[in-house]
Amino acid sequence: MLGNDQFGDCGVAGLEHGFMCDAAMTHEQEPEATDQQAIAYYFRYTNNQDTGVVLSQYLAYVRTHGYFGHSVKAYAPVAVHDVPTLQTAIMLYGFVYTGIMVTEAMQAAFAQHKPWIASDLQSQVLGGHCIPLCGYDDSFLYAVTWGGVQPISYSAWHMMSSEAWSVITGELVARNGDARGVSLAALEADLNKLAA
Repeated sequence: MLGNDQFGDCGVAGLEHGFMCDAAMTHEQEPEATDQQAIAYYFRYTNNQDTGVVLSQYLAYVRTHGYFGHSVKAYAPVAVHDVPTLQTAIMLYGFVYTGIMVTEAMQAAFAQHKPWIASDLQSQVLGGHCIPLCGYDDSFLYAVTWGGVQPISYSAWHMMSSEAWSVITGELVARNGDARGVSLAALEADLNKLAA
């Protein structure tokens, strides 16, 4: 779980799981951070405070500093409630890095291996959480969290989600997008203009 069972490092764990999604998609063989490495990186980033991360700021930090052999080449916000855009970003870039709120009922559903559904959002909110969306079908988005794959109904997604980021990783650049028809060089240049 990369320390997310002990600390609020879900932003670090979420991006690491996103890197794993991309590596699986592009067939890249790269080292994965250990739990202790992820925790140490998190505390270095937060100046030894267990405060969580602001996703956009953390992406900027990793873009500058790298992460155990991984890199963020570019990133951009995705309309969090625009499902076709989210699905397209997952298909093109391997994952979408997202922020959600978590409730008690969501934690219980996860423990019982049940999908997150809209009624799970009616219980006590426990706080924010970061998850990468790595897949989808007609019924669910699929996220990696707490060491497992979590189905999320589309109605629940609209209620729980607060932000989403499309990320171009070093894995995608190494494989030039895995032949998905995206000009990564042109996209990165456009994103760099927006970030300037």
